[in-house]
Amino acid sequence: MSKQPPHPRWTDAGMAPTPSRAQPDTYDGAAKGAVRRAELHDQTGRLIGHVWTDGRNAAGFTTSPDTDPTAVRAGAKIWRIIADAYQRGVPAAALLDPALFRPYQLKTTA
Repeated sequence: MSKQPPHPRWTDAGMAPTPSRAQPDTYDGAAKGAVRRAELHDQTGRLIGHVWTDGRNAAGFTTSPDTDPTAVRAGAKIWRIIADAYQRGVPAAALLDPALFRPYQLKTTA
């Protein structure tokens, strides 16, 4: 009995991700210029991470180095808030509005 080659679906080429041609669902993740950022704190005042923007098309969230499961869950909520703001047409320059992130506390740093 001869051995048949694997179906193309199960080869490395068949499993490789294909680039999407769809519109992005959030801001660009690569800043093009100076970045402004704000500290994001939970309701107890603990630092969760930083929301950042280049004021043009890029914005995102970086977690605090000492994250725990609670901070990770909060980070997931923050990414959803950022994606929702993008889909509503909020410009990246306006992303540091504390009202967007309630009940979390956004504190702008210099």
